[in-house]
Amino acid sequence: MSSLTPESSPELAKKSWFGNFISLEKEEQIFVLIRDKPLSSIKADIIHAFLSIQSLSHSVVSQNSFRAEYKSSGGPSVFQKPVKFQVSEREGRRELGIYSVTFTLIAGPSRRFKRVVESIQAQLLSSHDQPSVQALAGEYSSYASQYTSSL
Repeated sequence: MSSLTPESSPELAKKSWFGNFISLEKEEQIFVLIRDKPLSSIKADIIHAFLSIQSLSHSVVSQNSFRAEYKSSGGPSVFQKPVKFQVSEREGRRELGIYSVTFTLIAGPSRRFKRVVESIQAQLLSSHDQPSVQALAGEYSSYASQYTSSL
């Protein structure tokens, strides 16, 4: 007879009183699409955004990937978990000149992760005249479905 645990059954974890403390290992990613800008310029803008955010440190993982950690500076640090995430950029559709920057949450509160990424995204998109995000969203969704089907 197998016993059900919150780890073996995500449904049980959702119903569990302690469900908020149990990691369900849901990977959270945010994609930012950038068009008509060279990859070297995108990398420079990402690093500039990192350096402009107080309490954010970063390191280079590979040629197209960074790790970052944001530690909130307000309130007692004992109660605030740092947000750790990875940033990677890749060429989307060369013929359209689209690059995708992917932010992946590694550890920490999801809300704070989203706020930090929104700040970085605002700097990335304001540093270059970008076409509307909605126009790119349709193009990216077709690219993403092609990419995931090839995996």
